[in-house]
Amino acid sequence: MPFRPTSIHRKNIKGVIYPLTAAIARMYGIRNDGAYPIGAFYTVNIDRMVWRYTGGIWYQPTNPESIENRIIREEDIELFFNGIANGEDVQLRSGTIITWEEIPEEQASLLPTNQC
Repeated sequence: MPFRPTSIHRKNIKGVIYPLTAAIARMYGIRNDGAYPIGAFYTVNIDRMVWRYTGGIWYQPTNPESIENRIIREEDIELFFNGIANGEDVQLRSGTIITWEEIPEEQASLLPTNQC
């Protein structure tokens, strides 16, 4: 069962959202239409200025280059990749500990099965 950061941490833009989005893309891939399965990880308040809803758990970036050009440290992506896979706490450089919760089966079942 995959994991997502607990709700208190999902609002941290550069500390959580950026590396988490990159880890999601690495683990599950991006559809041919450019959509990411971020709806399983961010259940509310997905920024409509940044993401366009395409159905289910899928969202396309309104400006794909802005998502692709985010500068994210590789080690942060790896930490979040592991967090998704096993729910391991992630400590940010700020010292904040990111805790995880299982993604409910209803949403997890919608994630692609061909994990990278």
